[in-house]
Parts: sequence; structure tokens; C-alpha cells
Amino acid sequence: MQRMLHWHTDYPAHAEWLRPIAIAPSLTQTLSQLGTFSVQLDMLGETQQHDFTDFRLPETVFSRRVTLSLDNIPVVHAQSICTADSKWCEILHCGNTPLGTILFSGSLKLTRSEMQFATPEHYLLARRSLFDWHGDKLYLAEYFLPAIANIRAA
Repeated sequence: MQRMLHWHTDYPAHAEWLRPIAIAPSLTQTLSQLGTFSVQLDMLGETQQHDFTDFRLPETVFSRRVTLSLDNIPVVHAQSICTADSKWCEILHCGNTPLGTILFSGSLKLTRSEMQFATPEHYLLARRSLFDWHGDKLYLAEYFLPAIANIRAA
């Protein structure tokens, strides 16, 4: 069973060195500038496992889980979720295409919530936010793996 994380809008002091990457609007764009960037699709489909349990979501949601890598080294795990009847489901069927490429292309009229941060077990830091597309919401959580310490941004 998942342990409830404590999310905060204040950036945590223990990860100050990671701030340039962790507060970047698009991890896709930021990581692409630091090395050979790739996305591996880990899971696509319905789940009850996610870190948005404090939101009023159905018990079962639609999810896309990926691993983001730099130079073939996994540095971020990410999960995007939406309701099973959401128009976001079609967008999440993007295979190994970075979701950030779609979200920040300017083709969708989106608003984004303020980022929240937490420190889950086995990760250096996590961030989450939600994107609103004409009232339909996409929840995105990104978890920074210890290997990201080797690619610190200036």
C-alpha cells in the first residue's frame, strides 16, 4: 500500500542543488539540454496507485508511467493520470514520445497549477502539478532518482 506523502508548495532546502532542474516548467526541455534524452513507457492503463489520493478522484484512474533517462541512465520516474473518460487518455497514448513535447508545444490551451514538492522514500525529490485543458484535468507527478545527482545543472 502506498504511504501518503506530505506535499508542500515551498521548495525543500535539502535539494537546493537540484532546484534549476526541479522547478523547470518542462523537464523534457531541461533534460534534453543536458545529454541524450529518452523516454521509456513503463505502463499505460487503469490503476489505483498514484500520489494524488488527496484529490477527489475516482478509485480507478487512467495512468501513463514512464522513465526519463539521460545518456541511457534513468534519472526520473513520472506518472500522469486522468479519469478514465477524460480526453487526456488519447494524449497519454503517445508511446515513447515525451509528454512534455505535447504539453509545451503551444497546441493545447492549458493552465498549470502551482508545483508541489515532497520527499518520498527511494527518491531525492518529487514534484507534482495538474494541467487543466478546458476543465479536464491531467495530474502529473515526477520523481527524481539518485542518479540525477551526476548531471547537476549549473
